[in-house]
Amino acid sequence: MPVALLREVSPSFDEALVAHGGRPPDVAVAIEQHSLYRTALESAGYATEVLAGDPDHPDCVFVEDTAVVIGGVAVATRPGAEERRGEVDPVSSRLAASMTVKAIDEPGTLDGGDVMVMNGTVYVGRSSRSNDSGIEQLAAIAATQGMPLVAVPVSGVLHLKSAVLPVDPETVVVTPGTVDESLLDGLRIVHEADTERHRFSALPMADGTVLVTANAPETTGILVKHGLLPVPIDVSEIQAADGGLTCMSILFGD
Repeated sequence: MPVALLREVSPSFDEALVAHGGRPPDVAVAIEQHSLYRTALESAGYATEVLAGDPDHPDCVFVEDTAVVIGGVAVATRPGAEERRGEVDPVSSRLAASMTVKAIDEPGTLDGGDVMVMNGTVYVGRSSRSNDSGIEQLAAIAATQGMPLVAVPVSGVLHLKSAVLPVDPETVVVTPGTVDESLLDGLRIVHEADTERHRFSALPMADGTVLVTANAPETTGILVKHGLLPVPIDVSEIQAADGGLTCMSILFGD
């Protein structure tokens, strides 16, 4: 059974980093939404494991940023925001029970939200959180798994997966103007609706469905026309802290 590793919403989540100065999230509502997210994962066939939250790390619910799974290896990241680096060890310790763990070392920085694996290729956002050294180190690890790496500079967004969302093994939803789409050659590209810019997020599930943000119905309708099976979920308070559906879990296993 595939596993989804999550981390609880911190009681200090209303102090989470917000890139563009938006409103602080409502912690109580975020906890309720996180619980529904866990239920959605379980309904799609995942065994969920939830690590304890940490009051000293308001962003710890965004577990994706602390580790990425590349083939049979977990990569413990070195987040670009220095105050988030204390989130890594609890996650890498859990993953070490299931697979080999390798780490990104100084001076490299890498956020898991910048990493997307599709069709045996690792795409990495070159962003304010992931630098050249971190990308080079990840490329070396990916090579041990027989995977090439493509660096994708991002513009106007925090992470690659803030703007390029996998929705099935061949398809991504792209926010126009954020990446050079020629670097995504070989993938089917669907564009986020202009009226919902930066509201759409998605997470493809093992059962063939795809979780999507409830506040992006127009983009969701486009996916239906492409034959996909979206399942809307409200994560408004996660989005208030620059998060999305990929951010809150690390998926691995059969």
